[in-house]
Amino acid sequence: MSAVTTARTVLKNDFMKEVLILLGTNLGHKRENLAKAIESIRRFGKIDRTSAHYESPAWGYESNASYLNQVLLLHTAMEPELLMQGLLAVEQELGRERLTEGYADRLIDIDILSIDALVQQTALLELPHPRMHLRRFTLLPLQEVHPEWMHPILGQSVSALLEVCPDTAVPTKLS
Repeated sequence: MSAVTTARTVLKNDFMKEVLILLGTNLGHKRENLAKAIESIRRFGKIDRTSAHYESPAWGYESNASYLNQVLLLHTAMEPELLMQGLLAVEQELGRERLTEGYADRLIDIDILSIDALVQQTALLELPHPRMHLRRFTLLPLQEVHPEWMHPILGQSVSALLEVCPDTAVPTKLS
């Protein structure tokens, strides 16, 4: 192995973070919204895997519009807070308006589910995502992208979390 290859491997292993991101949309051209979000997120690192699209009803509020969700596996050297700021900027660029507190229909929603096995809580970011284990529309695409993932606080695999998930709505996997 050359010195350059070795240096790249060390750099990647030492500085790249494994980030799981959930995308969601229930307004406008949903597949296009997800595709635009993915294209914008590429500027933050390398997207190694993407799940299929999953369709499900709104969670936590009433809406006539179903959601499309997708999970991405991103490798990045960015620090968590800077990445979150960048993802919030992508939401804004893609037309997300935050007019109310709580849940509402949206063109795009971008959530960081986890970064490595980091446990962190700041004003901007809580890791792992505090409600991910309560949502089938999160766990099913997460299992597709990273079946061996373990919740760093609960100590359970994504499969085990799915078995006890209280969410009764079962998302439909789309092609």
